[in-house]
Amino acid sequence: MGEFSFIDNTGWLKPFIIELHKYYNCSTSSIDRISALFEESVDQNNVVPPQPSIDQHNGNIFTNTSLTFQDANEFAVYNLNNIFKDYCFTLFNEKYSWIGCLDDNKKYDTKYIRVSRGFGNRYVPIGKKFNSTFHNNEYSDIVALAEHSYNYLIHRNKIEIVLKTPSSDYTRFSINTDENVFNRLFMVNLRHIQKAEKNKGPFDHILSTYNSKVEIMK
Repeated sequence: MGEFSFIDNTGWLKPFIIELHKYYNCSTSSIDRISALFEESVDQNNVVPPQPSIDQHNGNIFTNTSLTFQDANEFAVYNLNNIFKDYCFTLFNEKYSWIGCLDDNKKYDTKYIRVSRGFGNRYVPIGKKFNSTFHNNEYSDIVALAEHSYNYLIHRNKIEIVLKTPSSDYTRFSINTDENVFNRLFMVNLRHIQKAEKNKGPFDHILSTYNSKVEIMK
């Protein structure tokens, strides 16, 4: 299993984390927002309302409440369900969750998954069908967030492994290439931020590293 590169995946991971923070901060109580996450009823024949805009606080989106990997998983699933509806032809078949669908050991099991042409020929749970309403350009931001969420669910385990195993940094990206130099610099900065900001969570640490004064992005 290859190491996860925060540099190579900046394009989707950074906006996903920004939206993750926004979502849990958009109500006065994060706990209330979390508990309501899967209770929100979306009429599949109507359009999902757009999410609030980013950068209302000039990028300062951190709170005293640290977001967990479980929070990120729930948010990612929520975004994907926003643009899908139940697939009536498989209504009575055994269904599979988004996380189960993207599990490395099961994601090619056609009993539980199908290829979604509407969602870029990606594997999706067999009980889900892309809502064609979201082909309209006006919903491109919502679809993009769902795509970022899909990428997060695919890479979530690798991200967690990298964050929790600093002892492996010595061998990470050890081959001396230009790309690995950037990856090593990112990891050095990330570990410094993890130590300096112990009261914050993993997604705060990643975003702080992306936003740090040391310019290491391509």
